[in-house]
Amino acid sequence: MVHPSRSPADELPGQLADISIPALRRAADQSASYLLTQVKPNGAFVYRRNLDPAVSMRPRYNWLRHAGTLYSLADYLNRTKREIVLDVIRNGVAHMRQQSLGPIDEFPGALAIWTEPKITGTTDAKSAKLGGAGLALVAMSMLRTLQLDQVKLDELRGLARFILAMQKADGSFHSKYIPSEGGRSDKWISLYYPGEAALGLVMLYKQDNDPRWIKGALDTLLYLARIREGKKKVPADHWALIATKEIWPYVTADHRKILRAHARRVVDFILSEQVWEPGSIAHGGFTPDGRTTPTATRLEGLLAAEFLFRDDSEYHRKLRISMSWAMRFSLSARFTKGPNTGAVPRAIARIMSNHRDARTFNRRATEVRIDYVQHALSAFLQYADFLRTQRQ
Repeated sequence: MVHPSRSPADELPGQLADISIPALRRAADQSASYLLTQVKPNGAFVYRRNLDPAVSMRPRYNWLRHAGTLYSLADYLNRTKREIVLDVIRNGVAHMRQQSLGPIDEFPGALAIWTEPKITGTTDAKSAKLGGAGLALVAMSMLRTLQLDQVKLDELRGLARFILAMQKADGSFHSKYIPSEGGRSDKWISLYYPGEAALGLVMLYKQDNDPRWIKGALDTLLYLARIREGKKKVPADHWALIATKEIWPYVTADHRKILRAHARRVVDFILSEQVWEPGSIAHGGFTPDGRTTPTATRLEGLLAAEFLFRDDSEYHRKLRISMSWAMRFSLSARFTKGPNTGAVPRAIARIMSNHRDARTFNRRATEVRIDYVQHALSAFLQYADFLRTQRQ
């Protein structure tokens, strides 16, 4: 496969892709409806499936993506008030609480989302992931705003205590807690866990005005800003951008200056990675191989950050152009007919090559996982909100 080229932001096309709010609403309805068809009676989701019957799939489950899916469905519910969505969220929360939520003896009062091999389908040791607590806190905090009596404030506080127990003095984190290896572990570092943790703490702070939560979130984001200062190539950390948007009303002008500069570095790098090659399957996306979720997540980040740059008309227009073409890519990636309507596959198409890596890629190209659909759903909802603000 000949990879499409990537262009710096100043070489983006001059016109916005034409995206309508009704098209976004229809896409969101379809993807939400697809997720609703993937719910088991116990509240779990069909975590992944391959639309090619010739490809076998090993059983897997991931609590981070379970929580993320609940979060996006809650966001969808806020807009549609569909009773069936509320029922799915209730059952999904109950399943997560029953199967994964539990204490940590070392940290009195703390609660974690435990990853166990019998549930996840892996051979990894039992562990509690920072990101699991972060996204569970995001989802459950949002669900508590829906007045779900099953979501207890004490449980949210317990998750937040675990997050703070995993945080180091400089604002960084241990990524996992592994009892069989002595507890807090740095053997593996996640790009996204800190942003997820910060977002969870902010979401809790909105309901429980404890300064510990906002301090932990701010320390996280300031640490990320500090380690990325002066770098042109930084991670496309969409969770940090979303957390920045949520924490913005609660921080000082001096901190806002730091967070805005960090967001600008992340956004600049995302824009530099966009694929601009009309006629290619990857056109408008952010990976040359046509994978769908990297584009949806970057869209979520850009949509969260765009408000920071509305005072710079030229830069904001580049952002709008970038997001419009990325959204066109995302809309074209989903199924719009048949029994899989609303599903989003791992890649927009198989790639034409006999290379071994291409064969491996193509086996998974037709895979549909709940987070592929969830991130697309969140992007559809957020982009529709953005268009409404632009037209006011």
